[in-house]
Amino acid sequence: MEERVDFTRSSPPEQIINFSCEMGRQLLQNGAEIYRVEDSLQRLLAAYGYAKAEIFAIPFCIILTIQEGDHNYTKSVRIQTVANNLRRLNELNALCRDLCRETPPIGESWWRLKQILKEPVYPPVVGYCAHGMVASFFTLFWGGTWVDALLAFPCGLLVKLVVTAMRRAKINVFFTDMLACMVLALGPEILRSLGCPIQADRIIIGTIMLLVPGVAITNGMRDVLVGDFLTAMTRFAEVLIVSLSIAVGVAAAITVTRFFLGGLL
Repeated sequence: MEERVDFTRSSPPEQIINFSCEMGRQLLQNGAEIYRVEDSLQRLLAAYGYAKAEIFAIPFCIILTIQEGDHNYTKSVRIQTVANNLRRLNELNALCRDLCRETPPIGESWWRLKQILKEPVYPPVVGYCAHGMVASFFTLFWGGTWVDALLAFPCGLLVKLVVTAMRRAKINVFFTDMLACMVLALGPEILRSLGCPIQADRIIIGTIMLLVPGVAITNGMRDVLVGDFLTAMTRFAEVLIVSLSIAVGVAAAITVTRFFLGGLL
């Protein structure tokens, strides 16, 4: 039996700012653009009577200030991890629009937000299968054979395994992507060195597409178009770091393989 919730009509500025920061955090963590986060929070605060609000957001931080009379209330939140969950992002956007239109008590707003966050995510097996299938189809896209695509499937599973383990250990994205690229490139390179008739380069390129920061590139260009150059520079710095980690990881795997199995080439 669902527990009854006692909503109250009082909405002190502390409650409003706490809820707004959490809403912004969830939007950013699930893949929202910076301008969308700032605009959503601005509209949300205006709907609750705090039109004099300043919101500053970058990919890893949100600073929010509201004014009530002569008093200013400020809060900042740090965004630790970012993932792309488009279903949850769509539900959060819909909730934000509903709150701006209805302006329910802040207790009810918290309850509705928590209901969205309680919804189950995809089971791990779906994530692993998706990684394997994406690696296989990209291998075909880049000119690989069906045999190459079949070998790319376990490489995609290894990428998912490494990324999941490294995120649980809270390792930064550079070392995570570098280790994932080393692991995914070792298998095809070893098989090629042993004389197997495969196109190792197509398998590696197809699997690397799992780690290419395409969303960050797209959002960075969008930030440039809307004039948010600070966020754009942050996005492009992330792209450069991830690209460097991919290059280092693949180069290390190829170098190690050819050093130990060079006589079999």
